[in-house]
Amino acid sequence: MNEPAWQIPGYLDSRDGRLIMDGVDLVALAAARQTPLYVYSAKRIVETARSLRQAFASRHRSATICYASKALSAIKVLRLIRDEGLSIEVNSAGELFRAKLAGFAPGQIISNGVSKSVEDLRAALSPPIKAINVDSLFELSRIIVVARDLKARANIALRVVPEVDSSTSPGNRTGSEGTKFGIRQSELPVALGMIRSAGDAVLAAGLHGHIGSQITSTAPFELAATRLAELFRGIQTALGYRLEHINIGGGFPLMYMRGAKHSPQGDIFCPRIDFDDIAKSVMPILLERLGPDVEVIVEPGRRLVGDSAVMLSAVENTKERSDGCWLYLDAGYNLLIESYTYKWYYHALTANKLSEPTRDFRLVGPLCDNGDAFFDVDGEQTVERLVAAAPAFAEQREVLESLLIRLPKMRQLAASTVPGDIIAFLDAGAYTLDQFTANNGRLRPEVGMIGTAGLYEIIRRRDTQTDLLFNEVV
Repeated sequence: MNEPAWQIPGYLDSRDGRLIMDGVDLVALAAARQTPLYVYSAKRIVETARSLRQAFASRHRSATICYASKALSAIKVLRLIRDEGLSIEVNSAGELFRAKLAGFAPGQIISNGVSKSVEDLRAALSPPIKAINVDSLFELSRIIVVARDLKARANIALRVVPEVDSSTSPGNRTGSEGTKFGIRQSELPVALGMIRSAGDAVLAAGLHGHIGSQITSTAPFELAATRLAELFRGIQTALGYRLEHINIGGGFPLMYMRGAKHSPQGDIFCPRIDFDDIAKSVMPILLERLGPDVEVIVEPGRRLVGDSAVMLSAVENTKERSDGCWLYLDAGYNLLIESYTYKWYYHALTANKLSEPTRDFRLVGPLCDNGDAFFDVDGEQTVERLVAAAPAFAEQREVLESLLIRLPKMRQLAASTVPGDIIAFLDAGAYTLDQFTANNGRLRPEVGMIGTAGLYEIIRRRDTQTDLLFNEVV
């Protein structure tokens, strides 16, 4: 009998029809710790970190993996990643505080972001970190002022728009002038003039470029690397000294629909490439054009931690509708926010009935709005409105649905799934914990981790009702 496509032997398995992570029965864990419950695997994070280092370092002696902590900034996770020799990228003074608390040295930290405040910059210069990725001419002027005020030297990398588009979701595109990121190439002469005039306040340490997240082809990475290498050499010539590093960002894809041949949103949930393919195609380009001594930095986030967690949610209610059975869970977009904002797909299983035949269900969350659903309410209703407004569209319904509906309408779960059963959402490790909300007064859940020794520990305790009043003046 073939293993289910979602299964990852030795990590995520089925035993007696129940979901197992690193040998731990997640159904039993949910019963003991309550739902909703997030469970991370330390072993999975460590293994992925090591594989990423090997993929890039084996192809370039000066490769550095700089974890994008926006994906998951839990302190115990950051310490795991630090212990594997990785550096870190932060997006605010708050993420910088977390990085330092986790033990990262200033020389291991890079600061990103499109709207750095004076406070963000003061934190990044006290003491100066490895590099501040400069996102605009105004920001460069602000860095110079802050550095002079602190009598510090800011190590900077210009974040330049590489003008490379990628076929990911619109909210995840960052590589063109039509997005909010980076300095236009036409602005580079002004930026370089500002650097020359700044004296000891700034040192241009590198060049940064990023083209998006969950990119499913190596071609955009190759094009970006080629363009950034050319810009790198031009900047060096203009400044008259060598830059230390080139930072090509992240965006490495994660397989969310394992075994699928097609998924919504241009197949972004079942990519045909992984980070080894990217390293294989990009590192030779940079090695040939810039040589072995220029440090090459990559910034994976989602790919490092995305498949390291499962979110467990209990079925609380059920209803029959004209399109079948709807299951009402105790977790919604309050705990999986990208399922709503980006219509992100997370594979769902009935964790305690994995051996049973399956059938279609609609999955919805507990929040008091109709968009709290694990299908694309907006897309489905937009198609219906178009067809109602212009009946001729009915002949093109299939095309409309393929373009506008960004999540599957139904989920395949154990046919006997009822209230009390546990639904597991897989690959929930990235862009989840840091985005929890207490919407509708719902307590944020416990987050645990199965350590490398196989023991469960809490890395974030469950809220109490008093926590709902945190920082509120009453």
